[in-house]
Amino acid sequence: MADKSKETGFYVQDDWKITSKLTVNIGLRYEWSTPYTERYNRSTFADFANSAGITVPGVGDIKGITLFPVAGRRTLPIDRNNFAPRLGLAYSWDSKTVIRAGAGVYYGANMQTNFQYTGPAYFKNAVSYFTKDNYLTQYATLENPFPTGIPAPQGDKYGKLAMWGFDNGGDLSYELNKSAEIYQWSGGVQRLLPGDFVVAVDYSANRSTHLPWGSFAAGTRNKNFVPSDVRVNYTTHQLNSLVPNPFQSLFVGPNAIFNEPDSRYNDAEIPLVNLLRPYPQFDGSFSGLPRQAALSRYDSMQVRFEKRTGRYFTIQGSYTLARATDNSSSGANGWIGWLTNGGPQQLDRLSNEYTVSANNATHRLAAAFTANIPIGRGLLLGNNMNRVVDAVIGGWSASSNITLQTGQPVHIQMSRARLSGGRQRPNLTCKTPGTGVSFKDAAAALLNGSSDPSVISVFNSSCFADPGDQQPGSAPRYFEDLNSQGIENVDLGLRKQFNIREHMRFQIRMEAFNAFNRTRFDRAGFRWGGSDFGQVSGLANGFHPRQMQIVARFEF
Repeated sequence: MADKSKETGFYVQDDWKITSKLTVNIGLRYEWSTPYTERYNRSTFADFANSAGITVPGVGDIKGITLFPVAGRRTLPIDRNNFAPRLGLAYSWDSKTVIRAGAGVYYGANMQTNFQYTGPAYFKNAVSYFTKDNYLTQYATLENPFPTGIPAPQGDKYGKLAMWGFDNGGDLSYELNKSAEIYQWSGGVQRLLPGDFVVAVDYSANRSTHLPWGSFAAGTRNKNFVPSDVRVNYTTHQLNSLVPNPFQSLFVGPNAIFNEPDSRYNDAEIPLVNLLRPYPQFDGSFSGLPRQAALSRYDSMQVRFEKRTGRYFTIQGSYTLARATDNSSSGANGWIGWLTNGGPQQLDRLSNEYTVSANNATHRLAAAFTANIPIGRGLLLGNNMNRVVDAVIGGWSASSNITLQTGQPVHIQMSRARLSGGRQRPNLTCKTPGTGVSFKDAAAALLNGSSDPSVISVFNSSCFADPGDQQPGSAPRYFEDLNSQGIENVDLGLRKQFNIREHMRFQIRMEAFNAFNRTRFDRAGFRWGGSDFGQVSGLANGFHPRQMQIVARFEF
């Protein structure tokens, strides 16, 4: 497989000095993305609307076909409406105060200019069915997991009827793939204070539309799900029960169209859930592009502070108070950990998914400072210090990097989900689902062998209830006031430099990372009904205990 895509853009910009105090910047960018093409035409495109031209007794006219690349259709339609104006201004209120503001439209990278997979007709998933009648009898065994063998990929031999009797889980559908639209605006004031200390306070925000609504397990690629108003009338057992297969004559017998011995559609019976889906010809999903309708909003107050010219002390940092909301936090990336947990419950009722974002961090402080300790020859204390004493205690400098951040919102889902096509959440029965137990205390209690839920769990299990078989839960996608553990990290350093002669110096550094050894724990068990619900049993990804090092450096 060999993919190729292109990005093209043009940009013009100019600055106008309106007055001696006011400067305006105006720009315009025009861009478009050319979705990838595959050199050997091994792509497939899902067409969800057109008829297959086959009527199946008891089912009716079958819709949904597979398209293959041909001249003029080797890639997706191109979104060419991406005009992005920009505006910025700066106003000097006085010699120490500047007011700035700006706004602009931006476009996210088109997800179809990324690497994509070959079409499902060109690869083969070998599914082993150990039972075909809901465990009443055995079909495959460990000794012979594929009784009919493993046929080669079918390619384009069935044309628009490709993948009938199998899961058709591609990632392309022949439709316009819009780029995400991002609207940003900000405004603030910057002030020079005594002592060359600069402070800036800004309001910064953005709103995004046409975002890809998840991609794989947490997404909306699959269009072959049982509609909600139909699903709620069945139990999981009923959906998995076997019923007569109206497609069988297309797979076996004198009028067969398909020769696919490893498909379940050769059997006299198939699961009822297959016939309740809008594309019953597929044994599973029928997928294409994710829905390009997800929304996000971000608002923040940002305070920046900086002092860089002092002889003895410099500091630079920022504090952010923010709130982020969305209805899909993972975008097109299905491999970014926690963010994929918040998949939608009902794929045809996505308006219920808008909550605080999985990325939300209400408070964040990040700062770095350096202090030259004023002890030593030529300094504030010990100006005439003995050279030997100065070599030991003089001329040291200290530095620190500090990061403090609140934790990310928590997602709760069912440990035994019974919701066809979505991620079932429990019902929420109280306003405060947390126990008030810290992550540290919960982990310590669990480590000490306690089994008391009131001390080993950070979630109150009694605040949740089972919504029922094939029923959506009332719990939000992410909780506004229920967060994982935040970040409390402080790095410290000491440094001294010995100037031996004009072009020769020796430096020694002592550094401690996570100097106060603050432990950061992993998320708690988030599957309600599971034995580990609310328990904290591991460390967060990327956490490191305190590390110390001494570095010597000689320059000449």
